[in-house]
Amino acid sequence: MFHINMRLFLDVILIIVILRPSVFGNIFNENEELDIEKLVQTTLKCRQIPGLALTVVKGDDVWSRGFGSADISAGIPVNNSTLFAIGSVTKSFTMVLLSILLTEKKLDWTAKVMDILGPEYGFVDDYRTRESTLKDLLSHRTGLDGLEIGVISGYPKSVTREELCKKISFLPAQRAFRDGTTYNNYMYMLLGQVAEKLGGDTWENLMTSRVFRPIGMTSSRILQEPFELFKGDVARPYMMINGQFVLGTQEIYKISPLEASGAILSNGVDMAKYIRFNLNMGKTDNGTQLLDPKLLMESYTDISEYTGQQYRAITRPTFPVSDIHLGYGQGWIVGNYNGYKKVWHSGTVISYKTLAWMFPELRIGILGTSNGPAIDVQQADALTTILYHIIDRLLGFTPWINVTNVCTFPKPWQEEISMGYGPGETERVLQNAQEYTGYYDNNMLTGIKLEKDNESNTRLKFTMGHLKGNLYSTPHQDRFLMEFLSPAELYRPYMDQNNVTMKFNVSFERKNNEVATMQMYFNKVPLNFIKRGHLQPKIDTLSSGKKRLFDVLQWLKYIVLLTLTTDLL
Repeated sequence: MFHINMRLFLDVILIIVILRPSVFGNIFNENEELDIEKLVQTTLKCRQIPGLALTVVKGDDVWSRGFGSADISAGIPVNNSTLFAIGSVTKSFTMVLLSILLTEKKLDWTAKVMDILGPEYGFVDDYRTRESTLKDLLSHRTGLDGLEIGVISGYPKSVTREELCKKISFLPAQRAFRDGTTYNNYMYMLLGQVAEKLGGDTWENLMTSRVFRPIGMTSSRILQEPFELFKGDVARPYMMINGQFVLGTQEIYKISPLEASGAILSNGVDMAKYIRFNLNMGKTDNGTQLLDPKLLMESYTDISEYTGQQYRAITRPTFPVSDIHLGYGQGWIVGNYNGYKKVWHSGTVISYKTLAWMFPELRIGILGTSNGPAIDVQQADALTTILYHIIDRLLGFTPWINVTNVCTFPKPWQEEISMGYGPGETERVLQNAQEYTGYYDNNMLTGIKLEKDNESNTRLKFTMGHLKGNLYSTPHQDRFLMEFLSPAELYRPYMDQNNVTMKFNVSFERKNNEVATMQMYFNKVPLNFIKRGHLQPKIDTLSSGKKRLFDVLQWLKYIVLLTLTTDLL
């Protein structure tokens, strides 16, 4: 691995800041800029952030600045042109693309998803298949499980977006339909497929031609292959190991086939244009109205209770301010900061973290994005505190976050919550480890390969896409504990302050006294894997007779529907 001397890195931060790109716009006076710069410098050091870009929009004015390193080894600083992976902020772009296409088709968010996609697609039950609208998918209110393990482990290159979208019927339900928000990247993947049906081209081409170009986002692009993050004008992804910055593991940055949920690369200049486009209700800088403003407004106002992800509660009297999350809109989270409506979203692609905040009524927007140190609370707190400081200045408040507390946040107001996972359970000797080994299939996920651990008689080794680790035996026959061990970026988020990694229950079921299936309890819904008895996946690991029967029934329904209407759109 490539190691960076931490002391040397910190010593050159000041030099990098001196070489910053120019500031444009009249948002901050000289003293305010110096205060913000000092706050960011302090944050980079204490939170161990390699590089960071900030963009502020206020009306027609823009302030954009880069800090720290885009490429430490080459000595390249972050500037306004440096590209970052913005992760789930991409979801709002997919919403905008659909708004443009719906405006042309004279449709709205109540359009039925399967009326657009056709009978080859469907959900786990007929009711969801029949009733789900674009709004349901955009607001994460289908109730379908998010299958986070699938996003983490990734998919083989051979699995296409169209293929995986046609397997959505295997996505299990976690809660009742429209009963609140269950965050789901797969629904945005499916919305990308909807865009392709409406637009007659790939999501990637449509995003470039219908969104980037008209808005003037000339540098933004879609991440196609992981190696693109390690070349050119892209900020390199870093993680922190033993006090040193280490380049990220390249292969785990493959987002395909979920590009529509989080694959955009952008920079400060382009994101300023995008924020202004949203604040101007779909109007570009040259005055072109790309979409029906009503569609955009509904994305900011129609919200579903947001329970899919937990954020630190910033409320009075614990904190000196209140930052309340009201619910999930359509591609945006809607909240309230100190009495002002706040529309925002975060984005994470392993080492990359992005926060985009907008205050539509004030025509204010702020973007912060960074390139390390890999799914770390320090990185999230760094961006959050910097954005709090900036928005207070823009609102005319005395910032409650400053250089005296930016490194201790959430202290002194709130103690950090410590989580301990414990030592695990007593392991038992596996009398016949071979009976568990083999390849296990799942209709929606990359399969799992289990092998004997030649160095232990109490555990097994597993590989699931990017993930590698162990299955530890327990006192209970056929029940194991799964632990992620590689790559570092993917197991560190599941590690407590004592460096103990969270473990997940795995159980096996037998048929005729032979191991036949495996259940993984990664989330609320158990995930079932069927043993195939070999160590290599079949090409068609995502198919089943049930799905083929479902397709036939859907085709019959589609034929009947065609007899009743002349135009599904």
